[in-house]
Amino acid sequence: MTESIGKHVNIQVIGDPVADLPTCVDRIEEWNVDAYPSVLINVEPARQDEMLLKIRSDELRHLQPVFCVDRSKMSDVLSDGYLKEMRQRIPPILERLALLHITPHPEPLDLLAWYCWPRSHFHLTPVWSGIYQKGYRYPLLDCLVGVESNLALMRAVEHHLLVPGKLVDRIRLCRNCQSGRLNYVDVCPECNSIDIHLKPGVHCFVCGYVDDQDVFIQSGVMQCPKCSTKLRHIGVDYDRPLERYSCYSCYIRFIEAIVKVRCHDCGEVQTPDDLIVAPITEFQVGKLARQIALEGSHLLHLPLTWGSAITVDHLPWLLQWISSNQIRYGGDNTIMVIWLSNLSEVKIDLGLLKVQERLKELVKRMQGIFRETDVVCQYSDDILILLLPHTSEHVWEAIRDRISVLSEVEGLDKLELVIQVKALPVPEDQKAEDWIKEWLSSVTHYE
Repeated sequence: MTESIGKHVNIQVIGDPVADLPTCVDRIEEWNVDAYPSVLINVEPARQDEMLLKIRSDELRHLQPVFCVDRSKMSDVLSDGYLKEMRQRIPPILERLALLHITPHPEPLDLLAWYCWPRSHFHLTPVWSGIYQKGYRYPLLDCLVGVESNLALMRAVEHHLLVPGKLVDRIRLCRNCQSGRLNYVDVCPECNSIDIHLKPGVHCFVCGYVDDQDVFIQSGVMQCPKCSTKLRHIGVDYDRPLERYSCYSCYIRFIEAIVKVRCHDCGEVQTPDDLIVAPITEFQVGKLARQIALEGSHLLHLPLTWGSAITVDHLPWLLQWISSNQIRYGGDNTIMVIWLSNLSEVKIDLGLLKVQERLKELVKRMQGIFRETDVVCQYSDDILILLLPHTSEHVWEAIRDRISVLSEVEGLDKLELVIQVKALPVPEDQKAEDWIKEWLSSVTHYE
């Protein structure tokens, strides 16, 4: 098998020699990617995991096909397979890698698309370890994009670069810090003490006395300590009360303890119902992976070409500032939201390039409606927020009507525009950031 591979593809072996693949090196740094685009690792499992993590974190080597002779903890997660799978997998991976337009300083979505699209067998697999705060991590994602891995995963799913696959686990996390390091403790329902014990009780039918069973045992005989009646038959002389637990702090008996959860990371005490339930899944290649890999994630953004553009972080401050001025000096100011509600579906149907062309046409037509002094913010990939200074109600109603008809123009008819307008100022008892989020949630119907 390796002989047939060697005739077509140069494969570097790291570690001990493998039959028909005599070219070996001992360290990753000795692997010449230009001469040997694929690598086979043949070392002990612990060292193999170290090498896999290092290769997938290396900017020069992280996209290359990597195979292993033996299994290890990270081999299923970070490698492309094993010796027997090399013949089938290497050629298509290298073919697709050759099609990529690699650019300097790529976005996390680009890195992820460059890696996953060339691999038809790709699965993003979670790994559990006690050292992880949430219990699970995606090592490949950590290697490729580093500290931005959580945000990158969320955006990859949002843009159909990845789609959820098999459900691996379901975990519960602290509501405060989202840690999975939790301790579940039974406590007294009266005083919340953890000093409770499971102790069977006895209820004397003659005098009605109730206490722990060991109080009724006298010289090996069950006898009521209050009325001295010998208790021979359960259901006739005595029965067992439902209260099975005793609290050694407040001395009450109770039927069931309540459960409290204490987070080992932040110390927050909560009930099991307060915890965040988080599904842990594998991910597979999504519908837009190919287009993002070949054309770039920049096509996911709206092509803004007019007005004064500001960042999402700066928007709340600006809204607060203009609201304060309006409250003090008066005037009319308006905020407008333009939501392309079906943008994700249109991207899948038409492709990123065609959608980008239509968006450019849409923005070009909008440019004739708005003023240079209007402030534009791309709040998300499908939402524009516009701040329209000195704009009264009758003016923004006319603007809204003019924008609404843009989606009826040929070529733009597949885009569904949702346009909402709200007059400023922001209420004095609210923060601008909370106010805008609450409003957007009502407009788009999602958080």
